[in-house]
Amino acid sequence: MASNSNCGALTTRSMTNIWLIGQLQSELPVNVLPTTDKVMDMWNKARIPTTYHTHVVEKVNEAQRAREKEFEEKEHMLFDIAHQHAMQLIRIQEDIEFLEDQRGSRRMQMSGIDKDLTKKEERTEQRKCKKEERKEREQERMTESTSLHLSSSDDSDSEQQDTEDNYEIEIPVYYKKQISEDRDRNPLLVHWDGKIMNDDPHSRTDRLAVVVTGCNVEKILGIVKIASSTGQAQANATFQLLKLWDVSEDIIGMCFDTTAANTGTSSGACVLLEKLLHRNLLHFACRHHVHELIIGEVFTVLFGPSRGPNIGMFERFRAYWPNINQSNHKPLDDDRMNYSLLQMMRSDIDYKELVELCLLVLGYPMQTDGKYHFRVPGAYHMARWMAKVIYCLKMYLFRYEFKLTATETKSLTEFCLFATHIYVPAWMLCPIPSDAPVNDLQLLSRIEQYSKINKNVASAGTKKLKNHLWYLGTEMVWLSLFSNKVANAEKQLIVEAMTAVDSDWSVRGVKYPATELEHVKSKPLHDLVSGTSRAALLSLGMDAAILRETELEHVKSKPLHDLVSVANVVKSLKVVNDTAERTVALMTNFNQSITKNETELQKLIQVVEDNRTRIPDSSKRTLASAQAAAAMF
Repeated sequence: MASNSNCGALTTRSMTNIWLIGQLQSELPVNVLPTTDKVMDMWNKARIPTTYHTHVVEKVNEAQRAREKEFEEKEHMLFDIAHQHAMQLIRIQEDIEFLEDQRGSRRMQMSGIDKDLTKKEERTEQRKCKKEERKEREQERMTESTSLHLSSSDDSDSEQQDTEDNYEIEIPVYYKKQISEDRDRNPLLVHWDGKIMNDDPHSRTDRLAVVVTGCNVEKILGIVKIASSTGQAQANATFQLLKLWDVSEDIIGMCFDTTAANTGTSSGACVLLEKLLHRNLLHFACRHHVHELIIGEVFTVLFGPSRGPNIGMFERFRAYWPNINQSNHKPLDDDRMNYSLLQMMRSDIDYKELVELCLLVLGYPMQTDGKYHFRVPGAYHMARWMAKVIYCLKMYLFRYEFKLTATETKSLTEFCLFATHIYVPAWMLCPIPSDAPVNDLQLLSRIEQYSKINKNVASAGTKKLKNHLWYLGTEMVWLSLFSNKVANAEKQLIVEAMTAVDSDWSVRGVKYPATELEHVKSKPLHDLVSGTSRAALLSLGMDAAILRETELEHVKSKPLHDLVSVANVVKSLKVVNDTAERTVALMTNFNQSITKNETELQKLIQVVEDNRTRIPDSSKRTLASAQAAAAMF
């Protein structure tokens, strides 16, 4: 039988520990020299001569007094527990000065509670509470209203999504009729473009502008907030707006900037939108965006990579502009201007300020009553190179008015040569869809020929273009059937090549492979045809077999309904994304300027678009026509 032992209460080291001192020792250790009690005995044991006892006591007293003095001094020092970045976090200057004083001489004192600041903070908190209450009331109002609800959904990925993007947009019947009833349900292209904009004074958000275009149609569907700029978010928002406006079944293609978020093979917005619509769509890469990549690469080769959002040479020029004598502009002064190659490349182009500057650089006289008026250099953006081309042309024209280094002058000369002879003419032809394949072939050839003028510039341009030959891919080559630049015999061969294969989307060559670039220059267009070419044409409602039975030279003029209809559709295709970019600019102008209510903001965009359509300018004739049209209703 076990017996109970009479043990006392258990003690632990923590119970006997003395704060700031530690554990007590019953006696000094014998293997080290002591520093307190029994000092004399221990030193005698070590056989070391010692001083008198009174002197030992005095040393101990001095050490203790020093520790007491140090402790008393620390009592009057600040026990600093401020944040390591407190100086940056504090906004009130008085508070900063007080903290600095407390860390130093400690002369300042708090007089009491700052009543004014306290009241201000209370008002700020009240405003925040009222703002939250307004948001809650608005949410309840929209929930109870008859708004059309958009909920993002993807059948294949719905289980993987943690949240859903929800948009609520009320579409007045008047605006919905503009697109759903007042047209013959012709094929449409969907365009989108995004930008980060202010959401309130303290935050920013991604917005996506979505537009559809077609025969006599250009309509803004919305400029909505999205959680991020990923391909998934853009595809979901675009799909929801198409469903809301009841045009999803009319979409036959997409026009987009060639960014990774759009063109990714697995998570790009284009691929995901096709999955949401459950069908293949034509990929119309923005031709202006592709050309901007070319001129951007040329600029980098000549001037070096940019180290920030601003370009120093442009900033200097803009600041110096008021001092420039605008009558003292000089054209290109380079012996290579007389080369027959550049003379053949020179063409008559027409595009407002850009073209007028090109003509001045090339030495063509301006047909004006007085002296030519130059516009003040404006803002520019790293992603949009047209403004930069204009800057370079102006700087070169005024190179004797504006101080440039020898290197800058040389680089500007090379840039202006390339821009005026290669880039701007190609840029002007970008919007013509039927000429896109042959124009890309010609541009590729012209850039390679330009290597005789400047090998480095030509190499940079070719490098970018070869990765963006979208319109030489099998999916877009059929556009050549409606081009006046392609011979009828070649068109006939294209049709025969299409009728020789079955319609098949499985060969999805959205752009010509860069690895086969050397071969494409020698290939005729009909060698680029595949089953995808026939499927792409079929998506417009035209089978290649019908074209085979028709004389191709009469495609645009013969009164055959199907041919005329398809020709009109091709003519209406917008292969540049300018419409979406203009919509983004529209939102930038009106964002938070009139209303901060999201539903009202979407209505405002529709009103502004309708007004600009009816009254595109402020001339008396336009205003009179608009007033007469309004009087009829």
